[in-house]
Amino acid sequence: MKKLTSLLLISLAALCTYGQINHNDSKFSATELKSDLAYLKNQLYTVHVDPYTEFSKAQYDQLFEAIDKKLADSLTATAFLKMIKPVIARLCDEHARADLPEKLLWASYQKEDVFLPITLSRQGSAYRVEKVLSTGTGINPGDIITRIDNKPITELLDQCALFSSGYADQRLEKAFLQFGYLYTWTLPGIQSSYAIKTAAGRNVIVAGVSLKTWEDELNRQTGWGSACDEKISYQKIDNAGYITACSFNIPPKQLDSIHAKIEAVFEQVNKDKPDYLFIDISKNSGGQSVVGRMLIDGFNDKPYSGFSSNFKKSQDYINLLKSWKVEADDYYKAAPEGKVFHFSSDTTFPPEHNDKRFKGKVFIIVGNGTFSSAMMMATWIKDNHLAVIAGETPRIGHPNGFGELYNTKLPNTKINLLFGVKQWIRPSGDLKDNLLRPDLQVKLTDNKHELINSVLEKVN
Repeated sequence: MKKLTSLLLISLAALCTYGQINHNDSKFSATELKSDLAYLKNQLYTVHVDPYTEFSKAQYDQLFEAIDKKLADSLTATAFLKMIKPVIARLCDEHARADLPEKLLWASYQKEDVFLPITLSRQGSAYRVEKVLSTGTGINPGDIITRIDNKPITELLDQCALFSSGYADQRLEKAFLQFGYLYTWTLPGIQSSYAIKTAAGRNVIVAGVSLKTWEDELNRQTGWGSACDEKISYQKIDNAGYITACSFNIPPKQLDSIHAKIEAVFEQVNKDKPDYLFIDISKNSGGQSVVGRMLIDGFNDKPYSGFSSNFKKSQDYINLLKSWKVEADDYYKAAPEGKVFHFSSDTTFPPEHNDKRFKGKVFIIVGNGTFSSAMMMATWIKDNHLAVIAGETPRIGHPNGFGELYNTKLPNTKINLLFGVKQWIRPSGDLKDNLLRPDLQVKLTDNKHELINSVLEKVN
């Protein structure tokens, strides 16, 4: 409780820096902002499956009240977004986000070089510059830094974590990887340069970089920005077959065609007769979980346990489904508002007769870009021992988490809101270790020959 209280104080203290900012961007009245805040509070309390994972309702009430008191003057949508991001962070929902389309952000964010260009890592008790996203800055990878803009790094990392999403340790991980991007978001105004103090006593002024520079870096970290012209592709490499599944984001109307594509891939695999089959989901941000099941059916004939789940009833979610021309199940519609259904783990029985099924050794390649339904596929395989998981431990995605995504917009500022109405619990039921740990830890590379050899060396 003491820890949560101190965390709440950090959240409240962060609010104190926000006030009216002189920008040419359109502003919203205090009344409009308070209305948006009330809408946000209602959505989190009534629609999210479990908003109290980290904060109690009393702590959330206190946080909302503190924000409400700060809304005395008009603000831009971007300034208001900065105020509510810590609310989203406390959901512990790695899918959750509050954001604005780029064209609605402050003009300076869109057009000027105002983002701090560094990422960080920890080296013992020191903080090390991991990467610099510009040249000629006077700061280099490996430099130990102690303060930025005369504020201690430890304090800044805590603030940055509240502008990301996911569990507390996950948010801190993002604070390191996305440090310059998140730090810029924590600031109440715009800066074109940043004062950095090193452990060696140097004071360096570092110029900002563009939002595009940071967007490219974030895509590099996960691989989600890589070209993905074919969602599922296959090639024979020496004595191995290699399937790359770069996305499960398949429109419902195209599921039959992707199923046919996967069947054709496994037919080719069997014609090639490789000794090993690799399925790479290391840069897969998810989409339709059924696509993962299709891939599993291509090599597995054993029944396997699925996720258990908690699912919250809300009229707002029913209305969202209707807008997609989807009708909620009768049991769900008939339930009282706020009821949480618990569904035990089910068992999937693959088709008994599949003459295209591969019968050799299978390796599933995972990495930091393995997320959402791609993480579900990897967790099915890991917890049911269907194949060997190889690669790097994903840090952005977790086996247990929230899903079945709900989205809406705040009425006045039009800030986009996204979060889960379902909570997923991995097949093993393990709630303590919430990481997908590969059976074989292998450094990832885009060179598939090298990656295959690295995996097989671990096996042999």
